[in-house]
Amino acid sequence: MFASARDIRKDMASAIKAPRRMKVSEAVAEYMRVPVGGGNSVKWDKHTAAYMLEPMDCLNSREYDAVIFVGPARTGKTIGLIDGWITYSIICDPSDFLLVQLTQEKASEHSRKRLDRTFRCSPEIAKRLSPRKNDNNVHDKYFRAGNLLKIGWPSINVLSSSDYKYVALTDYDRWPDDIDGEGDGFSLASKRTTTFMSAGMTLVESSPGKDIVDIKHNPKTTHEAPPTTGILSLYNRGDRRRFYWQCPECGEYFEPSMANMVGYRDDSDFVKASENARLQCPHCQALIAPERKRELNNSGKWLKEGQRIDKNGKILGEARNSRIASFWLEGPAAAYQTWAQLTYKLLTAEHEYEMTGSEETLKAVTNTDWGLPYLPRSALEQRRADELMERREEASKDNKTIPPQCRFLIAAVDVQGGKNRRFVVQIVGYGESGERWLIDRYNISHTLPDEDGVVERIDPRMPEDWGILVSDVLNKQYPLATNENHLMPILAMAVDSGGEDGVTDNAYKFWRKCRRDGLSKRVYLVKGDSTKRQKLITKTYPDNTTRSDRHSSARGDVPLYLLQTDQLKDRINNALARNTIGANYIHFPDWIGEWFFNELTYEERGPDGKWRKPGKGNNEAFDLFCYAHAIAILRGYERIKWGDEKDVPSWAQLPDVNTNIIRNLTTLSIESAPDEEQAVQVKPKPQKQTKPKNSWLSGGGRKTGGWL
Repeated sequence: MFASARDIRKDMASAIKAPRRMKVSEAVAEYMRVPVGGGNSVKWDKHTAAYMLEPMDCLNSREYDAVIFVGPARTGKTIGLIDGWITYSIICDPSDFLLVQLTQEKASEHSRKRLDRTFRCSPEIAKRLSPRKNDNNVHDKYFRAGNLLKIGWPSINVLSSSDYKYVALTDYDRWPDDIDGEGDGFSLASKRTTTFMSAGMTLVESSPGKDIVDIKHNPKTTHEAPPTTGILSLYNRGDRRRFYWQCPECGEYFEPSMANMVGYRDDSDFVKASENARLQCPHCQALIAPERKRELNNSGKWLKEGQRIDKNGKILGEARNSRIASFWLEGPAAAYQTWAQLTYKLLTAEHEYEMTGSEETLKAVTNTDWGLPYLPRSALEQRRADELMERREEASKDNKTIPPQCRFLIAAVDVQGGKNRRFVVQIVGYGESGERWLIDRYNISHTLPDEDGVVERIDPRMPEDWGILVSDVLNKQYPLATNENHLMPILAMAVDSGGEDGVTDNAYKFWRKCRRDGLSKRVYLVKGDSTKRQKLITKTYPDNTTRSDRHSSARGDVPLYLLQTDQLKDRINNALARNTIGANYIHFPDWIGEWFFNELTYEERGPDGKWRKPGKGNNEAFDLFCYAHAIAILRGYERIKWGDEKDVPSWAQLPDVNTNIIRNLTTLSIESAPDEEQAVQVKPKPQKQTKPKNSWLSGGGRKTGGWL
């Protein structure tokens, strides 16, 4: 099939036509239609999210090399800055355009769900698409003028070699910090536009998502972002613009920020509380109703760092000068999200934190809904040993009993090497909503005397010494405070699998022996994860059989749980910060010494969010709390809906109805939570409860010859 002379003339005219001189926002308002579902579309309305006009109009300004926009979800930044800028580049200034989405899947989704629909319902764009079928696919779209729109994802293949006049990076704070070992995404993208000199432009948009790297940094102005990597780092390089509203009462300008939101903490009903949210003017204390948000957005002003504005709207002061136009908008001004929605999400996320100590939801709400970087609660207050010691409660050292509110026990074991080799054991009791008790803490450093009265020192490098973890940890039972003839067994045991040479292999052998004895569903091997992942706990099956070392113990048959220890330690530290008894509170017995609290508080949380030992001190108490909590999570503890005991699994019910309790010393039934870690039923022989001889401070136990 041959092209007609008329079509050739039309295409040539498009290729040599001079750019239309109009603002990006004007072009978008005139030419772009927004799909609204069901095959319908509407013209883009510049009054819906008026704060987007200035950032959009900077995109074709030769004063700037880049535009940075920091804002929460539901601000309209994708429609205006991404889809709108693409519309402008197609109609007004046909140029090669590179859009980089978060992943290949997201790139495909943006192309099919957003751009294809926008192109179909916008006549001026549709008639500029190339008529050739092969010129319009998911990731590459050509137009009559010869310009290309490429839709890619963060990879060195996408961000290298080719030149583009316009490059847009979206959802930047979810990108990797280093693209295939070649550098950060912004630097790589900016190089693609340098051929076009002042006409080239790079856009980066995202909600904040990176950790604050220096929690002690004091910003010099309210326009300065705290030190982070990612989008806020790019924002700080620019002229640092913030959005201001004019108070309807006093006429003074102020920022619509989270700090000025009030009225939503006065009711225990989160729905009712969120409906009462109001923005308060910091100058006259007047309360602004949510119905006025659109009006205030339309009259709002962007101010650069160093500028101020008077009641008459006159901008004064010396603005920060930069080749980057950077903008930062907070959640209260977001056009497509109400204040009730914002505050309700915050209240429920805070409640989840109070109940579980987990900050993931609270961080996500702060980042994506409020448009703010998140400062971990653990960084706000790191507990001191003497403060925690004051919380100790009366308890018997010789006869450790289970409080009535405690529902099950988790044992955690740390393997210690060096001159003082031993197993360090910590027993943690769990109640409702994260409340827990330190039940026991002891070392297993020696065996019990054998027939000849010989006592040997425990050596975790010796496989036969691991059997004592069954007799002196997994099979331990503790009397109930309400009835000492009733005993609570250990539900599950976590064992650290790392240590000196040979320890890991012995841990695998120990687990295999537990499997043969029907105990493996109660025994978990754990290890700190050296790779940062989204999942808190990752189940793996190590396999070294492909290596030359055919004697390796890792054969792909032993489950090993990799723990994000920094996140787990944040949770434990948050629980330690609770000063009132109840959800997520940790109880300590008065027989535990100062040494324990020194272990619990020895580590420090660095500016990068990582927990570290500042010296050679001990931190076993902190680590063991983390191991225990990881196992509680794996058993399904955090999925329990408290309130009605009928909805609570039997293994986590109160002692008077808990089927695992040994009543009158006759039966024992260990039941697991209803998840992938289903436990077998174990019914050992009845045994008389006696005070353990030398079993916790001196490391009591029996040498189990031939254990492995």
